[in-house]
Amino acid sequence: MKSVKVVVTLIFIAAMVAALAGQSLGYPPFLAKARKFGAKDCTFCHVDPEGGPPWNDRGKWLIKEKERRAAETVDVEWLADYKPANSSDQTPSTATPDKKVPTGVGKADPKTFDDFVGEYEVDPVGVLIVTHEGDKLFGQPREGGSKEELLPEEDGSFSVTNVGAKIKFTRDDKGKVIEIAVSLNGQEMKGKKVK
Repeated sequence: MKSVKVVVTLIFIAAMVAALAGQSLGYPPFLAKARKFGAKDCTFCHVDPEGGPPWNDRGKWLIKEKERRAAETVDVEWLADYKPANSSDQTPSTATPDKKVPTGVGKADPKTFDDFVGEYEVDPVGVLIVTHEGDKLFGQPREGGSKEELLPEEDGSFSVTNVGAKIKFTRDDKGKVIEIAVSLNGQEMKGKKVK
């Protein structure tokens, strides 16, 4: 049991190192140009912090723009025309670019995030603490893990991009959150809300 906790903790630490390294491994000209549109690292357009496929919604849009424009390479300046996926009109415009860095701009309302706050006993990980700060939701293993943002997805789940995890919360018939499900590396772990 303890060895599994240690392995999960090491995965979180390795993912943090990879995410930090990804910032310096990304293609600097693209990242430098994308900063003015809100990019902090390669996950602005890519799922992987080091870049390359697969791409998130913004990255997929850039690839489609490349094809539509019959261009040889992607031009980050096209992001001035990008509209997030939850916009009803996907045609280029002069709209302000999305300033967030999620993999998918989800439908979750930050007003509901307090429902998810608490501690969940996830077997075999241990206690996972979920907190709400501003308009963001975070998750952190109680024992030795880093605090990571839970990014809302279109299907109502949340993603943790640096480790490739997907998180779903379950409500009872009265709407109260009672359980969490964490999908990581093909394994699904569930945990009851204990606090």
